[in-house]
Amino acid sequence: MNAPTRNVTEQTRLDACLTSAELWRRYVELGGMSTSDEMESILRLEVEPTAHDHDVLAHALNERFTELGHNHPVRYSEGRFVSTTAQLPVPMENRS
Repeated sequence: MNAPTRNVTEQTRLDACLTSAELWRRYVELGGMSTSDEMESILRLEVEPTAHDHDVLAHALNERFTELGHNHPVRYSEGRFVSTTAQLPVPMENRS
């Protein structure tokens, strides 16, 4: 039976048995450009990530779940984000 599909959240990071520092290192190695604090704001759902940031975090988490013997339970953005050119996460209170 497959694990349920997950989103990029703090709980997903904990389920992947990664510290924030470990996830941030993986995220940066894969091309993530946000700071550690910005990444943590994304995981706490305080800001909505760009499609790029979401997908890089999803990829880093999915790689970890694979290392743990699981499938790829974290969803990729699949075009659900409008902005693909923003360099930093957009605060939720500033979304239209």
